[in-house]
Amino acid sequence: MAEALAATTEETKEKISIDCLFACMYFICLPLTVVTTPFGSVLKLVTMPTVAFLSARMLMGKSKISFNYVHFTYFLYVLYTILQLSGYYVDRSVTTTRDMVLGFLTFMLISMRVYNEREIRLIEWIWLGVGAICIYVAFSSKEVVSEIEERAVIRVFGCEEDQNQFCSYFIMPFLICIKRITKKEKLMPLYAVMLLLMMYAILKTGSRGGLLGILIGAFAYIIIGIKSVKAKVAICLATVVLSVLVITVVFPLLPETVRERYSIEQVAEDKGSGRFDIWEYLLEYTFAKPERIIFGSGVLSSYKILSEAPKTFLNGVAHNTFIQIFSDQGLLGLLLFLLAMFACLIRPMRTDKLYTCAFIALMAFGMSLTFYVFKPYLNIMMMCAISVKGHLPEDVLEKYNEEKRAAK
Repeated sequence: MAEALAATTEETKEKISIDCLFACMYFICLPLTVVTTPFGSVLKLVTMPTVAFLSARMLMGKSKISFNYVHFTYFLYVLYTILQLSGYYVDRSVTTTRDMVLGFLTFMLISMRVYNEREIRLIEWIWLGVGAICIYVAFSSKEVVSEIEERAVIRVFGCEEDQNQFCSYFIMPFLICIKRITKKEKLMPLYAVMLLLMMYAILKTGSRGGLLGILIGAFAYIIIGIKSVKAKVAICLATVVLSVLVITVVFPLLPETVRERYSIEQVAEDKGSGRFDIWEYLLEYTFAKPERIIFGSGVLSSYKILSEAPKTFLNGVAHNTFIQIFSDQGLLGLLLFLLAMFACLIRPMRTDKLYTCAFIALMAFGMSLTFYVFKPYLNIMMMCAISVKGHLPEDVLEKYNEEKRAAK
């Protein structure tokens, strides 16, 4: 108890830097990704001054920075993507690659800074703010796709958002609520209510991939994020109660056509909304030639491939990150991408396993989304790459040496 009180007192003494406030401003604008202005998207308008300010702070030596293997592996993947332009250079691939470079720069500037525990706590509050904004957006969205398909059309300030992508905004808020409930923090009832509201918002979109991704992330946190067996049992019981509430209270509130979307029969009947056919065609096309298998056909070449296919496809992307990258960038690109993803899964295991679980959820979303410049993907990757004061290699070594000296 005394140690916990001392740690809390120490945390309250830590200062929140201007760098952290800029990072928080960037994170809170995540739900505004699709909101456009005459000068570009709102998120991009926030990104540019954030990049400029953090770059200036870094050059002036105002911030303590630390690089790690997440930065290195993602750099290799982005570099490979840039080099691919020499083989496939069209407007769509150039724009996507340019946005990837800007995203990488933002990722580096925010995540290479060393944050203290109080700053990390603030960032988690900002993520909860993202969840609250998305709950409001979901509940205020009254429009439906059609009379036949009554899943909600999500609009943010009049701009339509993809339902699957919208659900991914809930990954971090959902897991943070679970984390704080298991730690029995003061606002436990609020976090429980937020979980119910987020679950309803996700179900309202009719996004099967979104629901599956969130549930996989939550299950992963119960398995690897909670150490105490007693706490695991408690959260499992709480999950049962939450599930009963969702099934008996939340689910009946949904339109019948939306409820039907979650049935196994419906998934089999519509073949994943046509995705299975796209995956099959892109894989057959890629495996047709060895050079396509090794190097791919170029970033977002799937638009050209699918438009020239004998069968008519309504989409120009794979709606699956792994198949998309294999088709576009070949085995080389896929291996570099998986290396970066593996780094994101491993690194938080020694700091906060919540971020590992969030990334597991994100990988589940990757089965129905394309990631190149996908903001939740970049933002959660930042959380995996962030360095926290007291957890750096030199801090761990210093603590080890102190314990060794004390033992003598």
